[in-house]
Amino acid sequence: MSWWTVFILILVLLPVGLLCVPLTFKARGCLRTEERWLEARVAWGWRLLTVALSIKGRETSFSLRLAGIPFPVPREKPEAVGAKEFKKKIKKKIKKKTGRKEKKNRFNFSVATAILNRKFLEAVWGYCQRLIQSFRLRLRLSGVYGTDDPALTGLIAGLIAALHAGHINLNLEADFSGPTLDLTGETSGRIVPAVILWFTIRFLLAEPLRKLWWSHLKTKLIRRKPKEGVQYV
Repeated sequence: MSWWTVFILILVLLPVGLLCVPLTFKARGCLRTEERWLEARVAWGWRLLTVALSIKGRETSFSLRLAGIPFPVPREKPEAVGAKEFKKKIKKKIKKKTGRKEKKNRFNFSVATAILNRKFLEAVWGYCQRLIQSFRLRLRLSGVYGTDDPALTGLIAGLIAALHAGHINLNLEADFSGPTLDLTGETSGRIVPAVILWFTIRFLLAEPLRKLWWSHLKTKLIRRKPKEGVQYV
């Protein structure tokens, strides 16, 4: 076996091997009207690379470790943050003076009805189910929630009841009297990038999705096709 063959094999197998390395995550937190905090950790390669995030109120801390060795993370100085806010205010004033208005994307109902058919929704639902199963997701969430609209609160309650299964434990109570938010929970799981990539490719090659992106691609290619010149006899 020549060195070129070995080099090509390494170039092909190395990305595949890296994509097969699992990525684990774990998080716990609390979301209340007066108290908000979050602690999250993501590890890659059996904790070869670890990223930790902690949010307590307005304070945020971030840490990075490679093979157990901590690496310094650059932080923005308060002066830099204040300068960014000052620049944003100046840009807003310039836009008001020049009279520039942002274009709003209008919702096209005819396009939505053409896309959101039964086969498309079944493909999306199957893709989401496969992803959640591959994540080995464990979720525990408890507390009380409520919105200004009782109908919206009831809709959220129905969605929560549909999601409550297996390792997803949602012990939530709906409050129809008004806006309320008092949630605590924790979650953990594992992600294999190669599996996610495989499911995504299968999803994009499914018949409803394939028709959608292929027709869009054909229209773009037809528009870019150069016009034939006028032939003179």
